[in-house]
Amino acid sequence: MKRRSLVLLALLPPLLAGCYDKSDYSPTAPLANQVITLASSSGVTSLPADGFSRLHLEARLPGDPAFSNRVVVFSTTAGTLDGGTPGANCNNLCRNVTADGNGIARIDLVSAAQVGTAVVTAAPVQGGGVNATLSISFVASNPDETIRFVAAPARIPADGATLSTFTVALSSSLPPGSRQVTFQTTAPGALFVPGNSPSIQVNADAGGQASADLKSPLAITTGRVSATVNGVTREVTVSFERALATAISVQVDTPVTPASASAKIHVTATLRHDQGFVSDGTQVTFTATRADSGAVVGIFTNVTLTTSGVATADFLPNTTTPGTIDITVRAAGSPVTGTAQVLLTGGGG
Repeated sequence: MKRRSLVLLALLPPLLAGCYDKSDYSPTAPLANQVITLASSSGVTSLPADGFSRLHLEARLPGDPAFSNRVVVFSTTAGTLDGGTPGANCNNLCRNVTADGNGIARIDLVSAAQVGTAVVTAAPVQGGGVNATLSISFVASNPDETIRFVAAPARIPADGATLSTFTVALSSSLPPGSRQVTFQTTAPGALFVPGNSPSIQVNADAGGQASADLKSPLAITTGRVSATVNGVTREVTVSFERALATAISVQVDTPVTPASASAKIHVTATLRHDQGFVSDGTQVTFTATRADSGAVVGIFTNVTLTTSGVATADFLPNTTTPGTIDITVRAAGSPVTGTAQVLLTGGGG
């Protein structure tokens, strides 16, 4: 009997060496993968650092656990998680998601606005400390992927009336509360309508586009039009070019006057461009000829450049010979003319 006891004592050390303390046990990666795995559903592992782009993540529980053991706790070191319910004891920095019948728990990672890396962790509540991690890179975003101009006229007539439409397209990832676009212009005198203001706010439509109408100034100038959404701005250059006359009307303050050396007639010409006017500062030429012979008569003084489409001059017939005088107005760069008549009567001094 004494000899058998010695044999049992000799076998105890190897048996004891095979035991372990559960608190010291950490499963290797292959063993952890048998409990939970984490990946993006698309295989993508990067996001634009724009503060709103999102990546769909899936944690899988390969072991087909019971429904009572299917809660997965997600947490991230950067960005935010969208889905599930707030987890306990984590200051709302983690989310609890119950896996579906296939053992898959789904959640979205929303990117941060700064370049960096987020480490997302998924751990089953009943996993004994086992978890899976996935690194997601937040890379510098391309502003054009957030907002871009799809319609932006570069050359517009400076006629004080033309409405030019500027349209931008927004990223479909922008959340509903961040789809208001602010349009602004630096071009002097150009205004967005309605409102007649250098800036306007427009909500994007169901197709993710927003448009604003810019009314041309009367001055020849250049400037920029910008569109901003969710802190991202895109801009284009616009040039307001000379609007040429398409119609000219002429009025005189004294259509009938005695032919005399002292006669003076005030002439007003209104020069229009389509629905607006010619650009401010347009040079205008006034001439006067006899209707019967075409001979040039008189002189024009105090000739002005156009302002809001109007140019004026004083006509001095400087003759005592009666007759009908045709006053013709021309504008630089335009083939159209406007005419008014003055009747010089006899009996002048």
